[in-house]
Amino acid sequence: FGVFNIVVGTFVTACTETSKSDRQLLVKSKLQSVHAYTAKIKGFFAEADTDGSGTLSWEEFLKHLRNPDVMAYFHSLDLDVSNAHRLFRLLDVNNNNEVGFDEFLDG
Repeated sequence: FGVFNIVVGTFVTACTETSKSDRQLLVKSKLQSVHAYTAKIKGFFAEADTDGSGTLSWEEFLKHLRNPDVMAYFHSLDLDVSNAHRLFRLLDVNNNNEVGFDEFLDG
């Protein structure tokens, strides 16, 4: 029985270590996904901010959404660009008719 207990203990330890490793890999993968998504959002914002003000006006936002590549990207996310004005108003939390990067990212 002593040998059996040692084998079971070793097995349990190995399973526990594997579980920890799987969690760490999952967390690392999720963080990489968040960073990639944030980079895409920053890219979208930078491309749309044509005047370099650090904010998007409704005109800049609409013009960028009319870009065929952007439209295709939005469609791939199942987002309807025809509701762009509603989306802009939702993002503009301080109602100044401009969307800053933080508002954009939080939205």
